[in-house]
Amino acid sequence: MTEEKSTTRRTLFGTSYDFLSHSLENATKSIDPCSVNLVDGSTVILHALGCLEFVPAHNENAIKPTKLILSAGIHGNETAPIEFCNTLINEILDGLYPIKVPTLFIFGNPQAMVAGERFVEQNLNRLFCGLHESTAYSYSVEGKRAALIERYVDSFVKEGGECLVNHYDLHTAIRNSEFEKFAISPYIAGRSTNPSQLQFLAFSDIEAFIFQTTPGNTFSSHTAEKYNAESFTVELGKVRAFGNNLDFKYHAITENLRLRLQGRWPTPRKSEHRIQCFISSHEIINTGKDFVLHIPEDVSNFKKYPKGSLIWEDKEQHYYVKDQDEYIVFPNSQVEAGQRAGIMLRLVNMGDTKHPPPSLH
Repeated sequence: MTEEKSTTRRTLFGTSYDFLSHSLENATKSIDPCSVNLVDGSTVILHALGCLEFVPAHNENAIKPTKLILSAGIHGNETAPIEFCNTLINEILDGLYPIKVPTLFIFGNPQAMVAGERFVEQNLNRLFCGLHESTAYSYSVEGKRAALIERYVDSFVKEGGECLVNHYDLHTAIRNSEFEKFAISPYIAGRSTNPSQLQFLAFSDIEAFIFQTTPGNTFSSHTAEKYNAESFTVELGKVRAFGNNLDFKYHAITENLRLRLQGRWPTPRKSEHRIQCFISSHEIINTGKDFVLHIPEDVSNFKKYPKGSLIWEDKEQHYYVKDQDEYIVFPNSQVEAGQRAGIMLRLVNMGDTKHPPPSLH
């Protein structure tokens, strides 16, 4: 590392080597904000633990600029996107290329990252859209973290006036999946999904899209609802410990985000992309009334259930697959009462929904 690079990192991260190590080494601490100018004239601002903003030297689209939010580690044990986001940050700080798009990097839950656990007290990805303000969550580790993240996202989006916002909340899954990489588009009433965003994700080796039909309180739901952002929860494979991720599995999305940071758009990596599209048909909620989820704990995401299958029941109601095959994602019988215990999906032709098909050739 050159002296200039070393000075930049020391200014931002003190004795820590980079953004990731700084987030881990200071996971339980409050830190003072600081900033540094890079040689290309851009500014880097460390707002708070795990919140790092890049302000380009020149706004190349002054009429209505695009801003990027790249978040990872909302669940602390989902390490692959944390690692490749950290790689992108290091590349910019080390001057490998100039950043052209205002970007906010967020490492969501540093305490859970240190512990190697999904969360410490609460599932952070269920506490957005202001839910963290309720007395049940406001004093928890994740409730405080959700409030902090929302605050810095709000400042980032509103700084400089009207803009387009693209948010990719990057995850890996705790279970196997029929589709290793898939993306979820939050439900916003009356709004369709931008086909260019679906194209970007398809070019990043995303194999399936899920279009939700009910509001949520995930991080991507929050930015989509409050800022009209083009937001996606992006699942990228299996949970692994730091240092054990297979880099080649994330090459496409890493390279395409690298292009986006430079103000460029990716081109197809394959002659044809085969994308399966699903729409949510039923959200499974743990009712707390002797709720039973009739799904094995080790079932894969996108497991198909034929007509007549009993999915869940309690003392007062039940849910059967009705008219056509349905598929399950994120089944979890251990969630608290009132929390989502899974989502049932139906396979759809894109022409049957309000969401236009991506151009994939």
